[in-house]
Amino acid sequence: MSDMEKIPTKKKWVDYQKDYNLSSKTFAQIIGANIFLFVCLLLPILLIGFIWTDFGPIKIDLKFVSDGIVTVVLFVIGETMMMRVGASGGKLDGEYISTKGEFDSLVKSVNDLGTMLLSVFCEWQIDIELDKARAIRLRYLRFTREDYEKVKDLPYKELVLKYGVKKTRKILELNKLEPVELSDAVLLFNGSDAFARGGVPISGEEYIEKRSHSAKMLLSALFGGLLTVSVALSLTSDISLARVMYTAFKLIVLLSRMAQGYDHGAKAYNTIEVKQLKAKNNYLRQYIRFVNDKTYLKLGDKYGDISCYIDENITTKVE
Repeated sequence: MSDMEKIPTKKKWVDYQKDYNLSSKTFAQIIGANIFLFVCLLLPILLIGFIWTDFGPIKIDLKFVSDGIVTVVLFVIGETMMMRVGASGGKLDGEYISTKGEFDSLVKSVNDLGTMLLSVFCEWQIDIELDKARAIRLRYLRFTREDYEKVKDLPYKELVLKYGVKKTRKILELNKLEPVELSDAVLLFNGSDAFARGGVPISGEEYIEKRSHSAKMLLSALFGGLLTVSVALSLTSDISLARVMYTAFKLIVLLSRMAQGYDHGAKAYNTIEVKQLKAKNNYLRQYIRFVNDKTYLKLGDKYGDISCYIDENITTKVE
């Protein structure tokens, strides 16, 4: 073995990042999944504190309000910042990297093949998905299409009398069924709307945006902050064992919220974004077959004059 071969390879910064995010992600999942267990373990200690102190109605004064505001702000900032740290970790996930690489490769193949028929393909896929969605619901109702056409416009009361509340609800859901959003812009670029039955799911950034600006997150932080403040003011305002208990309680709640924030941030990319990219990859592969197999020629004039989309430049270079 040469001297050069004996030189140890130094870790790069990205390797340390991956190690950190892997360990942090595991820790965040443990804390996030067991947050209520940790809080429950504190409840007996708090009960003892209540018994040994003069617990009474909470006096809402300036100290209560200021402490509450600071606590809520810390909870929101801590969770939001850790969400961004988690997002960085999610982008280092192996499945995300491989799925994103496949997406970039497919986009290149589609651009090389030509995107002239992509809008036609999207309209065709929307119709196929909507037809399948209706068929599934009709099968659940045990209706034929003719049966459904006869009852879809009946008043609610008449439907309930004839089919019952549960079946009526399903009929009304079928009436409101909307086509999924699918377009060349959605498939080739960022952005989409989430539909439970198909289409392209939301992206990681959209998930983070919704989580960090949700009323649920703010209300949760508000409740947690006011709870910890009320516990403190109920126990004592002096430096004592009770005050130490309160401080530890608030710290654990803050750390658990930060762990949850990291978990949501990582999930945005290693789960949510991966789902979106996989859906896009599936549609892009279908589009390549759509062009190569000349499926568009079988659609007739349903989506306009197909011949105007056909160009000698559209080849079958991609398999």
